[in-house]
Amino acid sequence: MKKFLILLVCLVLACGYAISEDAVTSATLKIEKLPEAETQENGILVVYFSPDDTTRAAAYAIAAELKAELFEIEAAEPYTADDLNYFNNKARSMTEMKDNAARPAITALPGELDRYDTIWLGYPIWGGQAPKILYTFLESVDLSGKTVIPFCTSNSSGIGSSAVNLQKVTAESVKWEKGGRVRKGDTAEDIANWLHEMIQE
Repeated sequence: MKKFLILLVCLVLACGYAISEDAVTSATLKIEKLPEAETQENGILVVYFSPDDTTRAAAYAIAAELKAELFEIEAAEPYTADDLNYFNNKARSMTEMKDNAARPAITALPGELDRYDTIWLGYPIWGGQAPKILYTFLESVDLSGKTVIPFCTSNSSGIGSSAVNLQKVTAESVKWEKGGRVRKGDTAEDIANWLHEMIQE
């Protein structure tokens, strides 16, 4: 009986871990589970920064539709809920956005970038702009000759000048496409339709 209980506890823990890997905690998008992407060697990489699950969910939906590979920009010092309190001017996220020199450290960079021709670059909008950790990433990699397509997640603000400012820290040979915003309440199907509209333009 004791062995059975131990086995049962292990199974519950294992299931809980699996659910936590797939669950989406953000209520911003109507995506309840991260879609599985069947990747292909097609020269496309989806790079994203997501302190919560919102941009992550959008990135997974994009990667699944494009059959692209994924890379997450992870902060060396993870952002806590207090760090992301946009109503507190002294919160870490807010102080970073006010500091033009802020470059939060990241844990790793993607390897073999030569394999990719197109980079989809995703991020949340903080105070109308991309988080400073995006600048850390772009100033740490060589994207010369590649195409970058930015996408942001935001309840109200569009991509606006955020992509323009990010472009300024990359080489002149990097081709930046218009990109756009994944909106509040979007589903994976909405994102797929948006992608096809962009590709047809």
